[in-house]
Amino acid sequence: MTWLRRALHLPAPESNIGLVLVLCVVTMSFMSVALVWQAQIIANQREAIQWLEQLKFGS
Repeated sequence: MTWLRRALHLPAPESNIGLVLVLCVVTMSFMSVALVWQAQIIANQREAIQWLEQLKFGS
């Protein structure tokens, strides 16, 4: 645990900060694409559920 505390107190070089920022941007991009994909799946499921309810209740 002490090595972690020592490692986190060291100032980060500019190259590491840039690398971490690029990694964060790429990760956020993948997460936003996954969120849109999940929203489409949820919308399709809502349509299927409404169709099944209409079929069941005969509306």
